[in-house]
Amino acid sequence: LLGNTCINASVSCMAESTCSLPSILQQQQHHHSNSLPNDFDFLCIDVDGPDYWLWYDLLKNNYRPKVVCIEFNPTMPHNIIYIQPRNDFIRHGSSLTAFVELAELHNYVLVETTMFNAFFVDEILYQTYLKEEVPDNTIESLHEITMGTHLYQLYDGTIKLSGCKKMLWHRLPIDEEDVQVLPPEKRDFPFAPTSSDFTHTVSNGGTVSSSSGVAAVTSIDPKVEELEKKMRELAVDMRPYCSTQSQNETKGEIDNQELKNKCAAELYEQLQTNGFAYIKGTGIAPYLCKDALQATNLFLNDADESVRRSCLTKDRARRGYSPMCTENFASLIGDDGPNDLVRKFRVGPVINKDQKKIEAEKEKGLDEEVTEIEKKLSCLLRPNVWPTKDVWDEDSVAYFRTSIEAFYKESCRVSRGVVHAMCDGLLQANNENTDNIDLLRSSIDALLKSLMMSNNNEETDQIISSRDTSDTSILTLLGYQKGSRHRQHGKQIRPLVAPHTDVGVVTLLLFDQGDSAKLQRIDREAENQWIDVALPRIQNECDPVFVINIGDCLSELSHGMLPSTIHRVIPKIIHGGGKKGKKKKNMTDLTTTAITPRNCLALFVGLEPTQMLTLPSSSPTIEGAERITYEEWRKRRIAQAAKVLREKSNEKEEIKA
Repeated sequence: LLGNTCINASVSCMAESTCSLPSILQQQQHHHSNSLPNDFDFLCIDVDGPDYWLWYDLLKNNYRPKVVCIEFNPTMPHNIIYIQPRNDFIRHGSSLTAFVELAELHNYVLVETTMFNAFFVDEILYQTYLKEEVPDNTIESLHEITMGTHLYQLYDGTIKLSGCKKMLWHRLPIDEEDVQVLPPEKRDFPFAPTSSDFTHTVSNGGTVSSSSGVAAVTSIDPKVEELEKKMRELAVDMRPYCSTQSQNETKGEIDNQELKNKCAAELYEQLQTNGFAYIKGTGIAPYLCKDALQATNLFLNDADESVRRSCLTKDRARRGYSPMCTENFASLIGDDGPNDLVRKFRVGPVINKDQKKIEAEKEKGLDEEVTEIEKKLSCLLRPNVWPTKDVWDEDSVAYFRTSIEAFYKESCRVSRGVVHAMCDGLLQANNENTDNIDLLRSSIDALLKSLMMSNNNEETDQIISSRDTSDTSILTLLGYQKGSRHRQHGKQIRPLVAPHTDVGVVTLLLFDQGDSAKLQRIDREAENQWIDVALPRIQNECDPVFVINIGDCLSELSHGMLPSTIHRVIPKIIHGGGKKGKKKKNMTDLTTTAITPRNCLALFVGLEPTQMLTLPSSSPTIEGAERITYEEWRKRRIAQAAKVLREKSNEKEEIKA
């Protein structure tokens, strides 16, 4: 009825075969009146091996499909052009770069990729319809290798593996010991000085030297040290609000209140200016911060991808593992920026037994058995998911979970003190503003009531107890690595996480010194300017410094007096001389030496789902102000951003038309 012609035939990649794809199509044209035009619309090739040669033969026989979808081998790096042998019985697959090279020779343009498939369009179609949508069509921009296996050598001859450590199609692990060239007893650095060569001396500059001229600098750059000192001095001391010991045990009631007033005023001043602030004196031990960051690196960077994917959930925006390029924070402000090039893992409050039972029923598909309790269960409360010893070694499983749970517990405690100080500072600064102080106080009272509900001192041995109500704070682990967006194209900066604001109440942030990413906030005083946000190193003898920033919820509750600020994460581009010789199209000679992953811990503070909020923006009086639950507010906030995004998309379509 539709005029389709179905052909059931075995296809060969051998050019002279009567079963080659061009031969099959030509035979079809000879025997059927409904012949296939040479410029047909869509070609899809997925034969697990000789895909390259099937497309190659079609192009050589003057077939020019408008759109091509073809499978490539996702483990091959972009700097390798690998074309599998032309043989029907070999199953290697070809590299994406090989397909791009073939496409460019025949005037096709790469416009999109998935993990295994590449999409090409005829260059005329690209120039006419897609150039604005896909301005950067380089392979580095359009594809991030997530399934590659990398090999490197240590000085003593040890071979190390990173990336994917299993055979994808055989489901077998790749053991580092199986790829070693030298046995353990023969691994040694051949140019190492003997022990008798060393005469250890320690100079005033903090270096250890030897008679062989080897020197290891252990001192830090004075400029970096001075910058870290300034950041620590700038940080607001939160001990009056976050101390784990009652201040009244060591100070009088008046002194305690004076310290709180000073802390609240300093915090409010920083936050009102930029929406960001540094804090210290949280009571979180340095070793706890180090453990949590090391555990983050262990899971997001060192572990095999199969370990991370064992923690995938249906709702990964709230719990479990979220792979690279599967989320888009730009959508939170109604923008259509690039997907987030960062791995994420989320944990939240532990839910009670009834909620766990409901989740189990839903997983089994027993919808008819879901109780009335399930209908009332907030979408913000979900069970946590952790890697198990079935996919990861037992020590790593235990270390990862205990380190992250301990940090989550402490950061939740600190966040309550931080929000309390913010609110006190807000009320102090606006105490003389009689027009809206009552409405402001009503908004803040609801906020503090929700957060303090979870501040039960008897719960010191648990993350969050099994109770009917809980805040919805989520700890997100973020792992940034050197990737395609570190290669700068002209003056264009391709963010790892696009500009956005945070939806919740406040965000508490800690990150290590990895050099593959940096956080920036928008400069409120200069148009289109960004300011770097750094943190000092975590040292055993120093109080850890954290960054906090205002979320949209607190911004609205404070009627904008505590503003949420747009921020982003960008690659840390290092300027330097590029390789000599022919440059790729649109490429500059900028290079990057960023090699160390950056690991971040971000606590997004949320409220109890049913907590009623009073929104000052809706009315100047308490009586006229809108009251809405926190969960309803979140849904509406996200829906508004989605609406803006749709409107922008429609405007673009109208302009094209």
